[in-house]
This record gives sequence, C-alpha cells and structure tokens, in this order.
Amino acid sequence: MVFAPGAPLLDGHVPVHAGTHHARFITSDVPIHVISRVFQGRHLLRPCTELNAIILGVVGRALRRYAKVRLYAMAFLSNHAHFMLQGPPEEVPAFIGFIKREISRRWARNSSVGWSGTMWHEYRATALPTPESQVACLKYILSQGVKEGLVGRPEEWPGVHCARSLLYGEPLRGTWLNATTYSRAVDSQSRRRHPKVISRRDHLTDYSVELAPIPAWQHLGTEARRSEIRRLVEEIVAEGNATRAGRSPMGARRIRRVPLDHRTALPEVPWIQRRRRIVCWASPNAPATQCYLEAYWSFQLRFRRAAIEDARCRAPVFPIGSFAPGRWTTPPDGLPAGA
Repeated sequence: MVFAPGAPLLDGHVPVHAGTHHARFITSDVPIHVISRVFQGRHLLRPCTELNAIILGVVGRALRRYAKVRLYAMAFLSNHAHFMLQGPPEEVPAFIGFIKREISRRWARNSSVGWSGTMWHEYRATALPTPESQVACLKYILSQGVKEGLVGRPEEWPGVHCARSLLYGEPLRGTWLNATTYSRAVDSQSRRRHPKVISRRDHLTDYSVELAPIPAWQHLGTEARRSEIRRLVEEIVAEGNATRAGRSPMGARRIRRVPLDHRTALPEVPWIQRRRRIVCWASPNAPATQCYLEAYWSFQLRFRRAAIEDARCRAPVFPIGSFAPGRWTTPPDGLPAGA
C-alpha cells in the first residue's frame, strides 16, 4: 500500500489514506476523533432541555461503565456528533455503541420524535498520533456550531457541547433513567387491585461528565489549559465572523425551531476520495505518525491472514481488539446454522 496524502485539513494537517476494506484499528495509547451522523442527515438531535439531560446522562453512565475510556471533548449538533477520546480497543467501540444505542432508545422513540427506524450511521474513527493533531482536533470540535454559521461563539450552542466546561469549568450533568427497575415497578403495580402511581423521578440517577485534558496538554495546569482554550475559541470566533462576512448567525431560537425531519445534505466527496479510508489526521512525516502507521499496517496484515484462515475453515487467531468477520455456515444435515 502507498500512503497518499489528501487535501489539507484541520489547520494544515493532512489525512493519510488507505484502501476502503480495512479492519478498524484502535490502540489504547493514541487518541482518536470519532464522528457519527444521524440517519439521512435528519435533525433528530435538535437541542432541547430534555434531550440535553438524556445525552449527558447516557455519556456519564457510559464513562462509569467503561472506566478505562478517557473523554477529551464532545459536541452534539442537530444531525451528527463528535467525540475526541482514548481507550483500550475492547472498550472504545462498546463505549460508542452504548451511547448511540441508549440515545436511540431514550430519545428516538420519544412521543415528540416518533422515530422507529435506525437513528445513526456507522461511526468513523480517525487517529491523532501527534500533539499538533490533538490540538487541531480539539479546535475542530470546539468550532462545531460556529463554522456552520449557527452561533457566534462555541459556548452559545444550545445543545450538548464541551465549550463551556473547558472554558469555565462548568459541570456537565445529566440524568439516567433506570428503565429496568422502572418498568418492573410499573408492571408490579399494574397487577394489584389498587395500584400506586410510580414516579419516574424515583428511578433517575444523576451523572456528571468529566472531560480529561488532552495528552498534548497534560503537563499544563488548569489555568494554562483554559488560557489555551480561550485562544482557540477566539480564533474560531474570528474565523466564523470572516466566513459570515457580516451576517448574523442563525441563533439558538431558530435552531430549536428547525423541523426534526429536516435534512441537511452532507458534503459530496470527490469520487477518488471514496476509494480511500482516512487513517489519521496528522503530518505524514512526523515520527509519531510513522510509528502509528507501522502498527496500523501490521494489524491489517495479521487480520487479513486470520481472515484467510477463517475462510478456509481453520482456527484463525485474530489480533486483539478486532472483530472476526461474520460467515454463513451450513451444518452437515443441510439445515441453516441455528435452525
């Protein structure tokens, strides 16, 4: 494989591309940027107080459940979500899957939403092996809402956003409904002659979302990190003002009035880019990037060898952190597997 750098992105950092059919590679010592889009670009995550509490409760619960995952930044826009995080390969996919699944369960089927189908597209994960790429990614997540012309400053976004927490230390708090105990209590009371009213409040748990400092800034104190965040935010605001060219941002009030079934067309990718997969956002010649790419290709080689052995019905050994490909098997009696 030849590494082909693409168009400059993330303040001069360029993506290193690979072929499309690659196993997802996550390593515990490299942060990643994760983006997941809502199905068809619909605005199902339009900000409101109830949804914000649900999202923060789910994320807080996920951080408690997957304790080895470190969350550095996040932003939930109306039709997609961004995360910057780090953790072991056995926990990161489960962490992301937990958040997406629980938000779908608790919000998509809400009476005000009424969405019964799938709510999310598959997520994309991109490595951030260098300090510069980590800072650039943090700035990119902070710019969500501003670069689209929706709000004038990152902290003005009415939905879940890391800006106020990183700037001022404001806590990110949400609530988690224990649906299992709640449904059991409701079911138990429904069988009685004189059932009691079960309050949802009795089955709610408060969770806080703690954002860890990015590895590039772990040597800095709290005030020094906030100073760096303020610098990034002022750059974002200035760039947003220049992009709008004097026009006012959309504003929180209009954002909340956008219909849930409104679709925002995703930017078209040039045809040649569709044949590539972004491996990492970083300078291709940086030593940390080269070290990561060496580990990445070693992982892909071991996975492909195991996949070949698996196709030959042998006993393959897939690398740690990978998911073995599914395969349709037929028992000797001719019945489908599981029949």
